[in-house]
Amino acid sequence: MVDELGTAGVRAWLATPGQAAGAIALIEVWGAASELDAALGRLGVGVVRAGEIRVRGIAGVDQGVVARVDERTAWLMPHGGVGVVRAILEACEREGIAVAAFAHGGHRVGDSARAPTSIEEVERRVLEVLARASSPLAVDLLLRQPGLWREELAQDPAALTREQTPRDRMLRRLIDPALVVVLGASNIGKSTLTNALAGRGVSIVADEPGTTRDHVGVLLDMGGLVVRWLDTPGLRERPTAEEAMARDAAMMLAGQADLLIVASDPMTAAPGLGSGLANVPVVRVGLRSDLGKGNEEVDVAVSARTGEGVAELVRVVRERLVGKELWGGAWRFW
Repeated sequence: MVDELGTAGVRAWLATPGQAAGAIALIEVWGAASELDAALGRLGVGVVRAGEIRVRGIAGVDQGVVARVDERTAWLMPHGGVGVVRAILEACEREGIAVAAFAHGGHRVGDSARAPTSIEEVERRVLEVLARASSPLAVDLLLRQPGLWREELAQDPAALTREQTPRDRMLRRLIDPALVVVLGASNIGKSTLTNALAGRGVSIVADEPGTTRDHVGVLLDMGGLVVRWLDTPGLRERPTAEEAMARDAAMMLAGQADLLIVASDPMTAAPGLGSGLANVPVVRVGLRSDLGKGNEEVDVAVSARTGEGVAELVRVVRERLVGKELWGGAWRFW
């Protein structure tokens, strides 16, 4: 590290991606103990001793978690907004801390696929994952893991090496957003629903069929679970060549989805899915419920205009993706 940065001293690097916002960012600062103490003081963090975790102001920019991993290493964990992270890194440079331009994962963050070998390593992994977890629901659950694993290890000393369970895999969606793909006919309100859930205009809404000519992706917070929500072009019997290409791309993405939202409205039936999507979980949603009840059975009836059913849809999507009960035993989150 000294060779890359020139002279020895206090150095910092951004351990989480810098070009995309996250729930929490992780900036690692390291150097000789006395120099690190002084640097943290200049950043307004104050004294944090080895092994301590404190909530402190960071550089006058944000309140965040500060963890002193050891005498030579501290982790600054502010909110993960791009502007917040940039301002803190600039403050580091103003205070004489050399900011390294390492790629994400290029230094010190361990092999996250390997099982930890101790509670101390579980605690470190929790902090690493908190820095990139996409969903607010992940925070409390991750912070409980060291205590839960202590209980597991008291019963089974080999518990950390157990195989991953379906629950473990399902809860990974709290860290890496699940893909939710919306399928339905043209002009039935799919884009209006997406905009209502997002709280802003992310899809083009018009009365002209085929308005959404390509899929529109947005990160949506579904009651604390962040998902990648994909609004696709309407499926029509006689699409134009351009619409057919967009439809084929949407169907390919649907095959990779964690959940399909299959939409209809009182006048328009839901599309058939075909055998290629037989194994993808489905939530059937009746849109425009304020216009009346359709002939099809649906899981949730929604009116984006009145708000009816929107909260129920959020609940159903969250439960299908991460289950009804988050607070079970220890979670193999690595």
